[in-house]
Amino acid sequence: MPDPLPIAPRILTYLDGQIPLRCHEHVAVVYRGGAAAIRGAEFIIEGLNQGQWCCYLAPATAQSGLRTRLCQLGIDVDRHQMAQALQFPPEARSASDCLDWGKRFFDEAESARAPAVRWLEEGVGGKPGGISVPQFFELHSRLNYLVKHYPSVALCQYDCGHMEIPDLFSAIAVHRHLLVKGTLVRDHPFYIPAEKFIAMSAEDRERDLRGVFREVGFDLEKLLSTLAGYGRIQRPASAGS
Repeated sequence: MPDPLPIAPRILTYLDGQIPLRCHEHVAVVYRGGAAAIRGAEFIIEGLNQGQWCCYLAPATAQSGLRTRLCQLGIDVDRHQMAQALQFPPEARSASDCLDWGKRFFDEAESARAPAVRWLEEGVGGKPGGISVPQFFELHSRLNYLVKHYPSVALCQYDCGHMEIPDLFSAIAVHRHLLVKGTLVRDHPFYIPAEKFIAMSAEDRERDLRGVFREVGFDLEKLLSTLAGYGRIQRPASAGS
């Protein structure tokens, strides 16, 4: 008999009510202004209501803003924090501190038998002060290992209107999946696995994307449209999945 077809991981949530995110997916949401705060709050609220463990990596002001919004929407933030189901990572002094915190968070969620984990992050804006930008993206590359370890989705939001182009290239390279212009792009061609990304120079990491950027006349909107095009091509093959 032929080997059975592999079973796709279950869908953990529908982002914006329509975009399916499966367990073990690490997704970069590339946006320009707008509804990121609303999307993030909905992502966390749904997880808490389902008994999942959630964390939010962001500057203190953004963490305070999310707490306020959750309270306004009827979430007992103190209760969820006391139960460890909602966590706000402390300011890390180094990349290793931040990674160690992430490992503990996933391990403790598993020990508590949480049904799933949700990791929400404000992209480069959420970078702890003690971590350089290259270290931040290397950390993100390693986050792929944690997401594979336990039923989870990591959602990292990047406002491309407030990013340097090389940083955007790194954000694209370390996330296997992208949400660009409302289109989910799974397994996009510019993703670099952690074991390769960490060993590469910055120039090598950016080479392919720089080539595409050059082809679209160094126009960021055209680059994002090109990335979204990969997702639209994927749709017929993944329909009903």
